[in-house]
Amino acid sequence: MVFLFNTPVNAFMSGVKPDLDGGAALVVIDGVIHKGPPGANVTAGYGVFKNNTDKDISLTTFRSPVYDNLEVHSMEYTSDGTAKMKNVPILTIPANGEAILGKGGLHLMFMGNRRDIQLGEEILVVTFDTDEVRYMLNFKVIDPRESVKHDHSHDHHMH
Repeated sequence: MVFLFNTPVNAFMSGVKPDLDGGAALVVIDGVIHKGPPGANVTAGYGVFKNNTDKDISLTTFRSPVYDNLEVHSMEYTSDGTAKMKNVPILTIPANGEAILGKGGLHLMFMGNRRDIQLGEEILVVTFDTDEVRYMLNFKVIDPRESVKHDHSHDHHMH
């Protein structure tokens, strides 16, 4: 007995309409995830989000198959020097501009790892903008104690 299914393979495989795939309109430069100590369930991610279009891109949702929850956070500092993390519900990358995620400022929080991550591994992050356009980005797992060169806390990229 032979069963034939007349289902478009591309639609099944991607799950996203072609007009909702952002492709290279948004890229991450030097995207890294800091590997925490054994048993750590939360870690941070950094890099530069680069918008290659002439329109602002406002990101609302971040997901990964490796983590239960991803959120963008900013650091707020009080006059007495204490720091507090604040959730950023929408991260806007200006037209033809950048958003820098670095230590002491904006960063991605990766929470609830579903498995152990390995140094050098690339972790997929899928993000959606306010128009439900999807962007697929890769972040490399690094040991922060050995990778000072990945610190994006400098501000020469700010515009």
